[in-house]
Amino acid sequence: MSTWTRYEEHPLTRESLLALLNNEIPAIRIKGFASKEECVAFTQSAKKGNIKYYNTEKRIGYIGMAQYEYRWDRPKADYFEAVKKANLDLAAVTASAFNPVTRLMEALRTVYPSNVDFANEPELGHYFAGIIRMASDGIDLHADFAPFNTLDYEIRHIDAQLGWNFFCEEPAAGGRTTVHNAPWTPEMKSGEIPKSYGLPRDIVAGAPTFTYVPTAGDVVIFNTRNPHEVSAGVADPGVDRVSIGSFIGRMPDRSLVLWA
Repeated sequence: MSTWTRYEEHPLTRESLLALLNNEIPAIRIKGFASKEECVAFTQSAKKGNIKYYNTEKRIGYIGMAQYEYRWDRPKADYFEAVKKANLDLAAVTASAFNPVTRLMEALRTVYPSNVDFANEPELGHYFAGIIRMASDGIDLHADFAPFNTLDYEIRHIDAQLGWNFFCEEPAAGGRTTVHNAPWTPEMKSGEIPKSYGLPRDIVAGAPTFTYVPTAGDVVIFNTRNPHEVSAGVADPGVDRVSIGSFIGRMPDRSLVLWA
Protein backbone atom coordinates (compact mmCIF):
# COMPACT_ATOMS: atom_id res chain seq x y z
CA MET A 1 0.00 0.00 0.00
CA SER A 2 1.16 3.53 -0.78
CA THR A 3 2.16 6.16 1.75
CA TRP A 4 0.13 9.33 2.22
CA THR A 5 0.99 12.07 -0.23
CA ARG A 6 -1.19 14.69 1.51
CA TYR A 7 -1.93 15.09 5.20
CA GLU A 8 -5.36 16.67 5.37
CA GLU A 9 -9.00 15.71 5.05
CA HIS A 10 -10.53 15.81 1.58
CA PRO A 11 -14.11 16.20 0.35
CA LEU A 12 -15.77 13.19 -1.24
CA THR A 13 -14.92 13.05 -4.95
CA ARG A 14 -14.11 10.22 -7.34
CA GLU A 15 -10.43 11.13 -7.08
CA SER A 16 -10.33 11.31 -3.28
CA LEU A 17 -12.22 8.04 -2.87
CA LEU A 18 -9.78 6.21 -5.14
CA ALA A 19 -6.86 7.84 -3.31
CA LEU A 20 -8.22 6.70 0.06
CA LEU A 21 -8.72 3.15 -1.20
CA ASN A 22 -5.05 3.23 -2.25
CA ASN A 23 -4.00 4.73 1.13
CA GLU A 24 -2.65 7.89 -0.51
CA ILE A 25 -4.57 10.29 1.79
CA PRO A 26 -5.57 9.96 5.46
CA ALA A 27 -9.29 10.76 5.41
CA ILE A 28 -12.37 12.05 3.62
CA ARG A 29 -14.93 14.22 5.39
CA ILE A 30 -18.48 14.77 4.15
CA LYS A 31 -19.46 17.98 5.89
CA GLY A 32 -23.12 18.61 6.61
CA PHE A 33 -24.10 15.01 5.89
CA ALA A 34 -27.10 15.54 8.17
CA SER A 35 -28.82 18.57 9.62
CA LYS A 36 -28.80 19.50 13.30
CA GLU A 37 -32.42 18.38 13.55
CA GLU A 38 -31.62 15.02 11.96
CA CYS A 39 -28.70 14.53 14.37
CA VAL A 40 -30.91 15.20 17.38
CA ALA A 41 -33.62 12.85 16.10
CA PHE A 42 -31.14 10.06 15.39
CA THR A 43 -29.40 10.46 18.76
CA GLN A 44 -32.64 10.39 20.70
CA SER A 45 -33.87 7.35 18.81
CA ALA A 46 -30.57 5.50 19.22
CA LYS A 47 -30.51 6.03 22.98
CA LYS A 48 -33.91 4.31 23.17
CA GLY A 49 -32.74 1.39 21.04
CA ASN A 50 -31.61 -2.16 21.84
CA ILE A 51 -28.18 -1.22 23.23
CA LYS A 52 -25.71 -4.00 24.06
CA TYR A 53 -22.14 -3.78 25.36
CA TYR A 54 -18.88 -5.37 24.29
CA ASN A 55 -16.83 -7.34 26.77
CA THR A 56 -13.97 -4.84 26.73
CA GLU A 57 -12.28 -2.81 29.45
CA LYS A 58 -13.51 0.40 27.90
CA ARG A 59 -17.31 0.51 27.90
CA ILE A 60 -18.61 0.49 24.32
CA GLY A 61 -22.34 0.34 23.68
CA TYR A 62 -23.71 -0.74 20.32
CA ILE A 63 -26.88 -1.45 18.35
CA GLY A 64 -26.77 -3.98 15.54
CA MET A 65 -23.92 -6.43 15.13
CA ALA A 66 -20.37 -6.85 13.89
CA GLN A 67 -19.48 -9.69 11.54
CA TYR A 68 -16.30 -10.45 13.46
CA GLU A 69 -18.39 -11.82 16.34
CA TYR A 70 -19.08 -14.82 14.09
CA ARG A 71 -15.55 -15.51 12.87
CA TRP A 72 -14.69 -18.29 15.30
CA ASP A 73 -16.11 -21.82 15.13
CA ARG A 74 -19.62 -20.86 14.05
CA PRO A 75 -21.41 -21.73 10.80
CA LYS A 76 -22.08 -18.87 8.42
CA ALA A 77 -25.81 -19.56 8.70
CA ASP A 78 -25.70 -18.32 12.32
CA TYR A 79 -24.41 -14.94 11.18
CA PHE A 80 -26.98 -14.48 8.45
CA GLU A 81 -29.77 -15.49 10.81
CA ALA A 82 -28.54 -12.83 13.26
CA VAL A 83 -28.49 -10.26 10.44
CA LYS A 84 -32.30 -10.34 10.42
CA LYS A 85 -32.51 -9.21 14.07
CA ALA A 86 -29.78 -6.62 13.61
CA ASN A 87 -31.65 -5.10 10.66
CA LEU A 88 -34.79 -4.87 12.80
CA ASP A 89 -32.88 -3.14 15.61
CA LEU A 90 -31.42 -0.63 13.15
CA ALA A 91 -34.80 -0.04 11.49
CA ALA A 92 -36.32 0.73 14.90
CA VAL A 93 -33.83 3.59 15.23
CA THR A 94 -34.01 4.96 11.70
CA ALA A 95 -37.83 4.88 11.65
CA SER A 96 -37.86 7.85 14.01
CA ALA A 97 -35.02 9.68 12.29
CA PHE A 98 -33.36 8.86 8.94
CA ASN A 99 -31.17 6.11 7.50
CA PRO A 100 -27.50 7.18 7.31
CA VAL A 101 -26.52 3.91 5.59
CA THR A 102 -28.69 4.41 2.52
CA ARG A 103 -27.72 8.10 2.38
CA LEU A 104 -24.03 7.20 2.49
CA MET A 105 -24.46 4.62 -0.26
CA GLU A 106 -26.19 7.19 -2.43
CA ALA A 107 -23.30 9.60 -1.87
CA LEU A 108 -20.77 6.94 -2.89
CA ARG A 109 -22.75 6.07 -6.01
CA THR A 110 -22.58 9.68 -7.20
CA VAL A 111 -18.78 9.55 -7.41
CA TYR A 112 -17.74 5.91 -7.77
CA PRO A 113 -17.62 4.40 -11.30
CA SER A 114 -18.63 0.84 -10.27
CA ASN A 115 -21.44 -0.75 -8.28
CA VAL A 116 -22.00 0.08 -4.59
CA ASP A 117 -24.13 -2.31 -2.52
CA PHE A 118 -24.29 -4.40 0.64
CA ALA A 119 -21.81 -7.27 0.80
CA ASN A 120 -23.42 -10.55 -0.22
CA GLU A 121 -22.67 -14.19 0.57
CA PRO A 122 -23.78 -16.64 -2.17
CA GLU A 123 -26.93 -18.55 -1.17
CA LEU A 124 -27.03 -16.87 2.26
CA GLY A 125 -27.81 -13.22 1.59
CA HIS A 126 -26.71 -9.71 2.42
CA TYR A 127 -24.45 -8.76 5.29
CA PHE A 128 -25.52 -6.29 7.97
CA ALA A 129 -24.17 -2.75 7.61
CA GLY A 130 -24.76 0.15 9.96
CA ILE A 131 -23.64 -0.52 13.52
CA ILE A 132 -24.43 2.24 16.02
CA ARG A 133 -21.87 2.84 18.76
CA MET A 134 -21.73 4.85 21.98
CA ALA A 135 -18.03 5.08 22.79
CA SER A 136 -17.18 7.98 25.10
CA ASP A 137 -14.61 5.86 27.00
CA GLY A 138 -12.47 5.47 23.89
CA ILE A 139 -11.42 2.48 21.75
CA ASP A 140 -8.03 0.74 21.93
CA LEU A 141 -5.56 0.46 19.05
CA HIS A 142 -6.86 -1.96 16.43
CA ALA A 143 -6.98 -2.60 12.69
CA ASP A 144 -9.59 -4.03 10.32
CA PHE A 145 -8.81 -5.83 7.06
CA ALA A 146 -11.04 -8.72 6.01
CA PRO A 147 -8.39 -10.76 4.12
CA PHE A 148 -6.63 -11.22 7.47
CA ASN A 149 -9.47 -11.34 10.00
CA THR A 150 -12.43 -12.84 8.12
CA LEU A 151 -10.97 -15.89 6.45
CA ASP A 152 -14.03 -17.89 5.36
CA TYR A 153 -16.40 -15.22 4.03
CA GLU A 154 -16.67 -13.60 0.60
CA ILE A 155 -15.37 -10.30 1.95
CA ARG A 156 -11.94 -11.92 2.30
CA HIS A 157 -11.48 -11.20 -1.42
CA ILE A 158 -11.35 -7.41 -1.03
CA ASP A 159 -8.11 -5.58 -1.79
CA ALA A 160 -8.84 -2.39 0.17
CA GLN A 161 -11.01 -1.59 3.19
CA LEU A 162 -12.40 1.70 4.43
CA GLY A 163 -14.51 2.57 7.43
CA TRP A 164 -17.06 5.38 7.57
CA ASN A 165 -18.69 6.92 10.61
CA PHE A 166 -21.53 9.40 10.79
CA PHE A 167 -21.42 11.32 14.06
CA CYS A 168 -24.75 12.50 15.43
CA GLU A 169 -23.59 13.51 18.93
CA GLU A 170 -20.10 14.56 19.95
CA PRO A 171 -18.44 14.82 23.38
CA ALA A 172 -17.54 18.23 24.78
CA ALA A 173 -13.87 17.36 24.28
CA GLY A 174 -11.79 14.34 23.26
CA GLY A 175 -13.27 11.38 21.42
CA ARG A 176 -10.80 11.90 18.60
CA THR A 177 -9.71 9.17 16.22
CA THR A 178 -6.01 8.79 15.45
CA VAL A 179 -5.03 6.84 12.35
CA HIS A 180 -1.47 5.51 12.03
CA ASN A 181 -0.10 5.10 8.51
CA ALA A 182 1.37 1.66 9.18
CA PRO A 183 -0.78 -0.78 7.17
CA TRP A 184 -1.51 -3.84 9.29
CA THR A 185 0.36 -6.91 8.04
CA PRO A 186 0.22 -9.56 10.77
CA GLU A 187 1.99 -12.88 10.73
CA MET A 188 -0.49 -15.35 9.31
CA LYS A 189 -0.70 -18.95 10.49
CA SER A 190 -2.79 -21.52 8.67
CA GLY A 191 -6.37 -21.61 9.96
CA GLU A 192 -5.75 -18.92 12.59
CA ILE A 193 -7.16 -15.41 12.81
CA PRO A 194 -4.55 -12.93 14.07
CA LYS A 195 -5.23 -10.61 16.98
CA SER A 196 -6.56 -7.31 15.67
CA TYR A 197 -7.74 -5.45 18.82
CA GLY A 198 -5.48 -4.10 21.54
CA LEU A 199 -2.51 -4.15 19.18
CA PRO A 200 1.02 -3.53 20.53
CA ARG A 201 2.29 0.02 20.21
CA ASP A 202 5.50 -1.03 18.49
CA ILE A 203 3.69 -1.76 15.22
CA VAL A 204 2.92 1.97 14.82
CA ALA A 205 6.14 3.35 16.28
CA GLY A 206 7.45 6.16 14.09
CA ALA A 207 4.53 6.00 11.64
CA PRO A 208 2.89 9.19 10.37
CA THR A 209 -0.41 9.87 12.14
CA PHE A 210 -3.60 11.77 11.42
CA THR A 211 -6.19 12.72 14.04
CA TYR A 212 -9.74 13.81 13.28
CA VAL A 213 -12.50 15.38 15.36
CA PRO A 214 -15.94 13.68 15.55
CA THR A 215 -18.07 16.65 14.53
CA ALA A 216 -21.82 16.07 14.77
CA GLY A 217 -23.46 16.10 11.35
CA ASP A 218 -20.37 14.96 9.45
CA VAL A 219 -19.18 11.65 8.01
CA VAL A 220 -15.49 10.75 8.14
CA ILE A 221 -14.02 7.90 6.06
CA PHE A 222 -10.54 6.41 6.48
CA ASN A 223 -8.55 3.32 5.53
CA THR A 224 -9.08 0.76 8.31
CA ARG A 225 -6.07 -1.37 7.46
CA ASN A 226 -4.15 1.41 9.16
CA PRO A 227 -4.18 0.83 12.95
CA HIS A 228 -6.44 3.35 14.65
CA GLU A 229 -7.67 4.28 18.12
CA VAL A 230 -10.17 6.61 19.75
CA SER A 231 -9.35 8.77 22.76
CA ALA A 232 -11.74 9.03 25.69
CA GLY A 233 -14.26 11.86 25.45
CA VAL A 234 -15.21 14.43 28.03
CA ALA A 235 -18.98 14.45 27.84
CA ASP A 236 -21.58 16.73 29.32
CA PRO A 237 -24.27 14.94 31.35
CA GLY A 238 -26.44 12.91 28.98
CA VAL A 239 -24.09 13.49 26.03
CA ASP A 240 -22.14 10.65 24.41
CA ARG A 241 -19.99 9.98 21.34
CA VAL A 242 -22.78 8.51 19.20
CA SER A 243 -22.01 7.29 15.70
CA ILE A 244 -23.12 4.84 13.05
CA GLY A 245 -20.91 3.29 10.41
CA SER A 246 -19.66 0.26 8.54
CA PHE A 247 -16.83 -0.98 6.41
CA ILE A 248 -16.48 -0.42 2.68
CA GLY A 249 -14.47 -3.01 0.75
CA ARG A 250 -13.31 -3.10 -2.86
CA MET A 251 -13.98 -6.45 -4.53
CA PRO A 252 -12.00 -7.95 -7.44
CA ASP A 253 -14.61 -6.68 -9.93
CA ARG A 254 -13.96 -3.14 -8.51
CA SER A 255 -17.41 -2.91 -6.91
CA LEU A 256 -17.70 -1.53 -3.38
CA VAL A 257 -19.48 -3.60 -0.73
CA LEU A 258 -20.61 -2.61 2.76
CA TRP A 259 -20.73 -4.61 5.98
CA ALA A 260 -20.27 -3.97 9.70
